[in-house]
Amino acid sequence: MTSDDNIHAHLKIAVAMRAVRGALGLSQNDLAELIGISKPTVARIETLEVPMRFDAYANMMKNLKKIGVNIDTVLSDNVQVEFEPEALTALLTKLSDQGKRRKDRAQTGVGVRQASKKSADDTGADASAPE
Repeated sequence: MTSDDNIHAHLKIAVAMRAVRGALGLSQNDLAELIGISKPTVARIETLEVPMRFDAYANMMKNLKKIGVNIDTVLSDNVQVEFEPEALTALLTKLSDQGKRRKDRAQTGVGVRQASKKSADDTGADASAPE
């Protein structure tokens, strides 16, 4: 493996980590706990200061798979992140939790429409019509 290949491999891991954190709303500390490494180590991996150890990579893959997230940084030149239905459902639940929102923001958008649609289905009204 050349130096460029090595850098590219570590870059793909860093991109995957950031993509998963962003999509799931995880902090570096949250991801560190999931992987079993320290928060500073996550930060250093994401900024390419240190390579991710194989055992930490394997642990990350295993624990993300448990929550329905699959990552591939090895089998192609691309970074592939796949969210299975259970991961999407968990994310929707998290995003819909008013207790996790800033107090100055009320939930609007898809989550509200989904709740409104369910209510409308019960009454026969069309809540999916654009506002």
